[in-house]
Amino acid sequence: MILVVDHDPEVLEQAQKILNRDRQVFLASTDKQALEMVQRLGFSVVLVDLELPGDGYALIKKLHDANPEILIIAIKGAMKVSLQKATDGLGIVEYLEKPITPAWKPVVERIRAKRAG
Repeated sequence: MILVVDHDPEVLEQAQKILNRDRQVFLASTDKQALEMVQRLGFSVVLVDLELPGDGYALIKKLHDANPEILIIAIKGAMKVSLQKATDGLGIVEYLEKPITPAWKPVVERIRAKRAG
């Protein structure tokens, strides 16, 4: 199961279309909603928008602290090296840049395979 957390309904819709072809994908638009879903359902992979209202960084830290086994993929509009340094230690295993494209799917599958292996 994969959880995608983003405040933009368009990103969530695209994620659902691209990633849901052969995987169960859940969507959340707030940090509170995401935390509740993770506690209730459990997820192997969570994609989190770093610019999520309520602080995507804080959500990632909470997810990682609660379960260091969750593989977290950070979503960002324009990636900068300084951003990657700022997120070190938060348990992020991959960074994806918006907009969502079909190229995201093999990255997410590679991360899921890491989890299964």
